[in-house]
Amino acid sequence: MQDFFRASIQGFVKITDKDTKEVLVDTHNDVLYGNMSAALAHSLIGNSNSFLSYMAFGNGGAYIGPTGTISYKPSFGGPGSLVKNPTANLYNTTYVKKLSNDATSTVDYNQLSKAYIPTENYANNYEDIIVDVTIDYTEPPIGISPSTTIQQLEFDNSTFVGTSSTTSGSFDPNTLVFNEIGLFAGTNNLFAGQFTQSTTEVNEFVTQTPNFSNAPGTKSKLMLTHVVFHPVQKSANRSLEIIYTLRIQMGAN
Repeated sequence: MQDFFRASIQGFVKITDKDTKEVLVDTHNDVLYGNMSAALAHSLIGNSNSFLSYMAFGNGGAYIGPTGTISYKPSFGGPGSLVKNPTANLYNTTYVKKLSNDATSTVDYNQLSKAYIPTENYANNYEDIIVDVTIDYTEPPIGISPSTTIQQLEFDNSTFVGTSSTTSGSFDPNTLVFNEIGLFAGTNNLFAGQFTQSTTEVNEFVTQTPNFSNAPGTKSKLMLTHVVFHPVQKSANRSLEIIYTLRIQMGAN
């Protein structure tokens, strides 16, 4: 006799101006189900290479079409992601931040880039993971993609929203714009600091694949979620806060 039940993992993303509290993005995100299954299974047997470790930002999720309207590319999650995709990445990664958590981050815990579970409520039949990341005024010092460097402007007055191309000349080098975000599991040693600071670090992050061997010095990365949204400019006159919620529910309808 077999028991069958439904498992639900939902994602919600809110981006706000940290000073004015203006909500810039409030949307649902997609889960890469095959990859999430692998990460959850490995984490249940204590494999630290499967822990939630990174939030990545990109500018390849939306672009201006021929008529001037904003077009959005499909996410890599949702119903089409039942098959595992070990090489999944954002369309064009420009910036990556490490995440701290109560279980594994002790000496280098970062309150402005953390993943945690809120106060336990046993009346609920779900569990929320909150990923709370702040991109401060001076951050990133420079936006970096595998093909170009991107400077943030002093004020958020750009008209650039993105591109359908992936060639180096297609990105405005004077405008740092985000229109896609992803959460990644993996080891915390893919770059030295708390965020990517060179084209080499971004390239190494993008090309890294999963490795669940747990051998000393192992490097591993696996994309778990993807959200595409209307473009948001990161400029020096604003601090952005990203609240990314993952709700895990077993036995859901």
